[in-house]
Amino acid sequence: MRGYPGLLTALVLGLLVSCSQPEPKAVPTDQAGSLPIHEAPVAPSDYRIQWGKLSIPLSKFANPEVYKGEAALPLDEFKTLIGQPMQVFKATQSLPFEVVQLHREPYQRFGPFWFSYPAFIPEQGFDASVVSTYQNGIRPGDVISLRIDAADSIRIQSLHIRVIDPMLPYSPVVKVPHPRHTQESFGFQVIQESGQRPILRIDTSATETRHIYELYQQNALYKIVHVPGFQTYNRLLTDRDQLFSTQEIRRTTTLTDPLDWKALPDYMDYRGPEVELRWGPLSANPMSPNYHLWQIEGQLSESLRLFVGTSTLPIHSFQLIIAGADQQPEMWVANSLQQPELAKRLWQLQPAQTLYFNRIIVEPEPGCLKLFPQAFAFNIESARPFRLILKETDAVVPFFSAGQDTTVSPVRLSMKGTPLSVALLSLLELDSNQVHWSGLHQDPQLDITFASSRYALSDGKAMILEQLEEEYRLEIDWRPTPPQYDLQLKDSLLLQEHLAFEDSGRIIWDQQERTALVLRAPLSGVLQLMQRELGVPVQNNLPVSETALFRGHLDFSSIAAARSSLAQFGLSLQRSKACSQVVIRQRPLQ
Repeated sequence: MRGYPGLLTALVLGLLVSCSQPEPKAVPTDQAGSLPIHEAPVAPSDYRIQWGKLSIPLSKFANPEVYKGEAALPLDEFKTLIGQPMQVFKATQSLPFEVVQLHREPYQRFGPFWFSYPAFIPEQGFDASVVSTYQNGIRPGDVISLRIDAADSIRIQSLHIRVIDPMLPYSPVVKVPHPRHTQESFGFQVIQESGQRPILRIDTSATETRHIYELYQQNALYKIVHVPGFQTYNRLLTDRDQLFSTQEIRRTTTLTDPLDWKALPDYMDYRGPEVELRWGPLSANPMSPNYHLWQIEGQLSESLRLFVGTSTLPIHSFQLIIAGADQQPEMWVANSLQQPELAKRLWQLQPAQTLYFNRIIVEPEPGCLKLFPQAFAFNIESARPFRLILKETDAVVPFFSAGQDTTVSPVRLSMKGTPLSVALLSLLELDSNQVHWSGLHQDPQLDITFASSRYALSDGKAMILEQLEEEYRLEIDWRPTPPQYDLQLKDSLLLQEHLAFEDSGRIIWDQQERTALVLRAPLSGVLQLMQRELGVPVQNNLPVSETALFRGHLDFSSIAAARSSLAQFGLSLQRSKACSQVVIRQRPLQ
């Protein structure tokens, strides 16, 4: 956790956050779409980059005059762009500039794609040798970074160009950080965002943090927000902790009297249990898998449900940010997805977008409002080729047909004359003794075909299951069972890079951060540590011996953190279905 100079001596309060304080006042809404201080939209920068036909707006990154910008485009367009002239504009005025650095991420000094002060003529572009290197060596997924100094002491510290492959799965640029359940909590929080007045959240009457309060009280620059009994797991929030900076939000629409979230206590009772935001059958914890647009559209009449373990927290209000590959971020402040203006906007969603739910205010007890300090995101898949056909065997016309008729795509799944009940077992990946049927009035034989060169079999199964549930009015109820997880192999080559087979080492454990530096330790020891810290049984399904030596850095501060760190080594941690019990009901025809 990042520190803050001069504040590291703060003591940890042992008091529970009280809900006896008065409810924060709603922020005045004299002007439509207004937001509390620290969130009010800021005028966009006058600066932009014109590179060939591509115009890249710049936003303030740091003081005094440091800016950043980003763009994404397909490989063929980038190959043209790299050879085009470039200009830096302030409004309509062209400014003199020089390119200080050009490289491919991750940064490798003196690598083949690293150029310091590359030969560049604004009216012509980069030197032919630079253009050739990038045209021949860049691949989809690469990120190209430039640093530029311009007149008026302007520095463009970060100009990122992402090279995308329209056929690859959608991956949002902004990822939601996973929860980290560390040992330490704090009685204050400093919020610093570029271009905004810094803020201190603190209980001004608490003796344990009195010295912190007095330190900041002497600095008129800071706004002090009194929160009775304040406690948090994050003592410093900076630009890095923001999903989007205030300057990046194109438009904000406020549909409810917005409470000042900074005046609310943080919800602290979610250490250990997994947190999850559910939207109908869709789930984000905290990032969702990629859902299809029609799956999202099918949930627009459903309410959000926030789970901490198996318990639900009533949601009072939230911020929703819609962003994507071709969508500048826009924010909505609402208390329901069914508010007419927001519902109308959600029907206009497009593929390759993400819905971020942030600043969620919960009401764990009547009249007791708290800020839930975790964001969630639902991803909408980009449009990729597939073919899905569902029909009853004796029918002439399919009851569902979707996707492009890409006959060259490999068939991922095919069923002929398969009873609905048997198909469901296969799609759910369950044994017959794990499923209990309730009123299955129909069990027709089905012909199912799913083909795609871009979607995995698991994606196809999810699509098929969704359509069968709708066509045959099925309700699939997963009964609560003690959580159990499977450690599975996802990328064997990646795993091999982190295995050793001699000179056993040790595990260096950071108790405060709940992270482990594994130095050639046996896999069995890593599994024991994982189960102890996560508090759940983990079944080892890896095709390697438990005596194999593992090396790497792992984060066990939460289930989501463990998943994220294991993915770097080609491993996945999935909720086990071995002990699952499912009830499948069929609603009668109305």
